[in-house]
Amino acid sequence: MNPPVVIDASAGVELLLNTSTGSALRAKLPAQAVEWVPEVYYAEVAAVLRRAELAGRITTPRTAAAISRLLAAPLRRVQVKPLLAEAWTLRHNITVPDALYVVLARHLGAELVTVDVKLANAPGIGVPVIQP
Repeated sequence: MNPPVVIDASAGVELLLNTSTGSALRAKLPAQAVEWVPEVYYAEVAAVLRRAELAGRITTPRTAAAISRLLAAPLRRVQVKPLLAEAWTLRHNITVPDALYVVLARHLGAELVTVDVKLANAPGIGVPVIQP
């Protein structure tokens, strides 16, 4: 059985841009992991890529390539609505969008892949975390 992992937007951006951080994450993923995301992932990743391009941190062609990889990635997607009630219960420790990734990882019995140190160290998330 291929192990599930939940990729959050912070990790997704690094993986899509093929950064050194993304490479370090990729090396730590279980062999043949099945990657899962809540639907909000696509909007969050695109927003980060847009900000980086507008700020001149990445080029337009590099952004376009990352968006193409995002749209082509074989990710398993879950709608946000079924996760929201449980995510809301975590609002005192983490943001609601972050909680959606945590709740999805809980439901799948998956590891959470993130570069967000604050999220990885948040109390009470109750899931194993893969960091670079």
